[in-house]
Amino acid sequence: MKNPPAVSRLEVRYGDLDPYSHVNNAVYLEFFEEIRLAYWRALADLAGIEDLEAGDVGGARYVIAETTVRFKTPVFLSDTLHGAARISTVGNRSYTMDFELRTGISFETGALAAEGSAAHVFFDPKTNQVQARPDWFLSTVAALEGRPKEAFLPGDR
Repeated sequence: MKNPPAVSRLEVRYGDLDPYSHVNNAVYLEFFEEIRLAYWRALADLAGIEDLEAGDVGGARYVIAETTVRFKTPVFLSDTLHGAARISTVGNRSYTMDFELRTGISFETGALAAEGSAAHVFFDPKTNQVQARPDWFLSTVAALEGRPKEAFLPGDR
């Protein structure tokens, strides 16, 4: 992942470890959540939105429809861990976010430890219904990532 718009340094805690002394597989999804929150904060800042609702932008709440994690190398308590995310596609009612976790001094120079993605569906918790993408979302994602809006459209590329 080149030049991600939001990079986070992540803390590996003793409680994250499994009996083999490396980070338990389920914890990677928690790391993805922290990275997603950092991305959303950057997105909200760019859009001029100050209030986040449980980490989400009001009117742009979502649920996760699918997520994947591909493990590349174990992460240990002594590792310095960094994570980043990008949005790969934006549909009318959903978007897909890609994640990378790297160990090392920095995200840019670190070794790939895991990668993954998650499909998010815009959702209104008050009505319990899928909702349309907010009008500001695609243009703000494009501006944050420095790519044209057309680069995020689903389909063959």
